[in-house]
Amino acid sequence: MMIPPAEKLGLAVALVIASLSAFSLFVELIISMNSAFGDGLTQEELTGSLGNRKADLLIKMIPAVVTTETLENGQKPIIEFRLFDSNTNQSFSHVTYYIILEKDGKKLFYDMFHDHDGDLKIQMNPNSSSNISITGDKTPILDLWIGTSTKPVAISGPIFLSGGLYHFIVRIETVDSDTAILPDIQAPIYNSWLSIGNTENQQINVDGKQVPIKIISYYDKLKDFGFDTKNMQLKFDMPFNWNLSRLENANIFVHEEINVPKPNAFTAKGGYTGTVNGVNISKNVMLDNSNSKADVIHVMLPKNDLLTLADRIIKDGQALSGIMSFTVKPQEGSSMGSVPSSNSSMSMGPMS
Repeated sequence: MMIPPAEKLGLAVALVIASLSAFSLFVELIISMNSAFGDGLTQEELTGSLGNRKADLLIKMIPAVVTTETLENGQKPIIEFRLFDSNTNQSFSHVTYYIILEKDGKKLFYDMFHDHDGDLKIQMNPNSSSNISITGDKTPILDLWIGTSTKPVAISGPIFLSGGLYHFIVRIETVDSDTAILPDIQAPIYNSWLSIGNTENQQINVDGKQVPIKIISYYDKLKDFGFDTKNMQLKFDMPFNWNLSRLENANIFVHEEINVPKPNAFTAKGGYTGTVNGVNISKNVMLDNSNSKADVIHVMLPKNDLLTLADRIIKDGQALSGIMSFTVKPQEGSSMGSVPSSNSSMSMGPMS
């Protein structure tokens, strides 16, 4: 994808270089072009390089679990951007980040941000206003937004209002020196799709009684929810691109969470089984039963399992539908595992 030109930084740097010609010899950076991808996580490390140095980008959402429900209750998450050498775990200094945020192909905002220590913090303040506004401190010469852990940049407006995937496009404009600007063809680019959990409240009929359940999708918005009262089977669909090349080149993780109050006939068997597009994925269905008042069921599909699923679904001719179709139902003595808490699976590092 084409990155819009960085006119503001280019003009500012040109003025600085013109007025500080004595400093015209900067460190020459020979950068191999990188376009690293991630998909459906709340934290990831994207691999890149600056000459012979590793230049990985950490993009991290704080706290790890952000959903439409928590945002409606006033949560203001922080997004951290840290460019570092993964061989030494040392952050690069004087990093300028050109950041674009998109949702469903629509650009929400883009601007320049800088951190002298390479560890940028941006606070997201979702609201229903019509425009995006940015507040915070700026660098004195280049007039770039700066955000630290004690005083992050704040972005307010119609962002994170709906669940699903948010596409961050990050281009590195400077490293090592505030004015050591990288040529466009050498500036590394990172692509990441971070997830805002979409919370849906539904009702199911169990033995003639309405039972309220909550489903949180940490990948994309769900649709076509249904419940078969006879078989006690939940069903819901989610948009999904089954392209194998895309999956092979992405850090990707699909996580669905189902909260069902207990006791009732649906929770009585103490276990659950599941399918995706008709394929049994019960080994990926985990139960957190630490809450005496509810079963928390997790369907968790890491990259390797998604690749196996995609290969089968493509061969079965289902991939063109662009749908991941889930079913979950109770089953005694299922082979499902267990998880200690609902937050344990939401953070992943680099995946091959």
